[in-house]
Amino acid sequence: MNRGIYPILSGALAHERRMQVFANNMANVNTAGFKQDEQSFKSIFPPRHPSIPPLGPNVDLAQRIMASPMGGTERTFVAPYRTKTTFEPGRIRLTGNPLDLAIQGNAFFEVKTPQGVRYSRNGMLSLDNQRRLVTNLGYPVMGTKGEIKIPAGKLEITPQGDIKVNGRPVATIKLMEFPDDEMPQKFSEGLFVSDKGAVSKTSLVQVGHIEESNVNAIGEMVKLIQGMRGYESAQKLIQTLDRMAETAIQDVGRVV
Repeated sequence: MNRGIYPILSGALAHERRMQVFANNMANVNTAGFKQDEQSFKSIFPPRHPSIPPLGPNVDLAQRIMASPMGGTERTFVAPYRTKTTFEPGRIRLTGNPLDLAIQGNAFFEVKTPQGVRYSRNGMLSLDNQRRLVTNLGYPVMGTKGEIKIPAGKLEITPQGDIKVNGRPVATIKLMEFPDDEMPQKFSEGLFVSDKGAVSKTSLVQVGHIEESNVNAIGEMVKLIQGMRGYESAQKLIQTLDRMAETAIQDVGRVV
């Protein structure tokens, strides 16, 4: 088999991985608070093969002929490096729901889950049967003093996250922010995980609004098409090399 197939195959697999990331972004284009991903890759070079240096008569001609040339080979492979999340804010949309909150700033809601504390930008909140403030998945949203329970009455939420009922303070929504170089990692269900957070002092909430996904649908569609064309090109190259090997086996060595 022609060894040139393997670098091309690694490129095809890289295109396949990129298309999976783009497809996931497209699938969440309407998910509130979703942050798009970008897949990066790295080049892998085969190990360098030092040649046998001419050290005198002890190195015969056969060893010189069979020695590999100094330096790396012409083949380069590609492998997934990491998936980077883009934390640019999404578009703010008016809903009019008094429990829909959009964060203005880089902060996150702190959420209590069975797996521990997680973070979210999805501000589609509601009250459960215990009148706790919860996410759309039913996880309690944390305040500065723990879970938030809102009694019946006239509800008011200030831009600073203070919750008042009939003019009486009830709780304050806990907003957490992270250093730019230590942003939280995606966990599951649109949540993030990190242990580097600190209470935000600058972020505000916009009541009656939600933050939409930051995915650019048209841009992701263009990337998806480019990835598909790259994958098809790699596939055609592999087929061409396979036909060349078939010709070499069946025709070149044929005795006429």
